[in-house]
Amino acid sequence: MTNLSSVTLAAKDGPWAQIRTGTIVSASGATAVVLVGATSFEASVLVPFGTADPTAATPLPGTLVAVARQDSSWIVLGQILGASGNLILNGSFEDSPAGEPPVDWILYEIANTSAVVVTTDTTPVAGSNVAAVSTVSAVAATSFLYSSPVQVALGETMQLSAFVGAQYDETVAETADSALYALWFANDTNLYPTTSSADTLVASVTDVIPSPPWSPMSGQVVAPVTGFMRLGLRSSITEGQTLLYDFASVRRFTV
Repeated sequence: MTNLSSVTLAAKDGPWAQIRTGTIVSASGATAVVLVGATSFEASVLVPFGTADPTAATPLPGTLVAVARQDSSWIVLGQILGASGNLILNGSFEDSPAGEPPVDWILYEIANTSAVVVTTDTTPVAGSNVAAVSTVSAVAATSFLYSSPVQVALGETMQLSAFVGAQYDETVAETADSALYALWFANDTNLYPTTSSADTLVASVTDVIPSPPWSPMSGQVVAPVTGFMRLGLRSSITEGQTLLYDFASVRRFTV
């Protein structure tokens, strides 16, 4: 039997590890659910040597992290400090009482009439609350639910993400559509549709499936203006269809 030195092994062909950037959705003990692009998956969390309690290393939801994959195993390597924390207020709708509209969010009617209230969900992505958007009549409706403003500079890269789920009445087709947008404004007091640049589509989900599971939407945009950006959740629904939103975030990349 031939013993291979570490140098020889390192020089051999892969399979090599894959490194990605993602956002912590939830974590328990030494296991976390990470959102990368449009996919969420479980990953192990590294625990520093000498740490007796694995829960001491549990990352908080919303943390931007680097993850590595070797074959089918994912590992959270650590927090990325080159990007900001979540810049919008009440991203998981935990600051709002059930039955009330979400604070720090505004509903704009694009076509016909919708309504939004915060509800307590048994299987949320984070926390216990979600925002539920539904119609108030038999007419199909389209709306934007958009966030508090985030200051941006021309050319800055912003990372947006959110999760969407759905509830359908028994006799209703499962055809509700959702999309994640970046909305651009000249100042922090202007409201939609008084925008300073065209809306930017970040991600979309057609025929949103009943939750759970939740469908992730995420992506990056480059600010086309110096001013302010708001995250917009676009809902296209009809009677008997409700779209649920949770864990919305906006981050600024500084590297």
